[in-house]
Amino acid sequence: MKKVFLAMALLMGVVALQAGNPVKLVKGDKGVFLTEATVRVVIDDHKTLIDRRDQTADVYYGAKGADEYAKFVDDVDRAHESFVTYFNEKKRKALLTMTSDSAAQADYTLNVKVTLMNVGNAGGMIWGMSRKAGGAQIEGTMQLVDNATGETKCEFEFAKVKGLMAPVFRARVISVYRYLADGLLESVEKKK
Repeated sequence: MKKVFLAMALLMGVVALQAGNPVKLVKGDKGVFLTEATVRVVIDDHKTLIDRRDQTADVYYGAKGADEYAKFVDDVDRAHESFVTYFNEKKRKALLTMTSDSAAQADYTLNVKVTLMNVGNAGGMIWGMSRKAGGAQIEGTMQLVDNATGETKCEFEFAKVKGLMAPVFRARVISVYRYLADGLLESVEKKK
């Protein structure tokens, strides 16, 4: 019985170590997030590489039909809105306000480049696995650029940002972008 408890404690420790923030500051000063300003968010993921398919999203979904690719684009565009809304609603110390409105007069632009996306599946729901089993997953980079000077103020990398499982892709991708916003907030609001 002691061995079972020891094994469980070890497993929980490993899981806790892997549960760190997937968003890391790699260059620059995150202090800009603590100033009052408007940030336009531009997310580049319409033609991202689809994990385990070795094809970009436009090719992968395009092979299934134009309607499938249009649905993919609509789903990820909705997830972009969720990223912006979640960041604005959940920020505690950050003073920047995010927007996806291209006509907005923004002080900065946050360029999010998704280099790899695993679109997930609903399989985890069938087998009653963990809440993230089958969830979508993304990785890439973010750059905060000063619109007045063109200078990159700070850069982040994110890897293995995983959303919750859901039976439809739209829910999985919205979840993963909310976790990305959460990781960004954790990264900029924590003390050095």
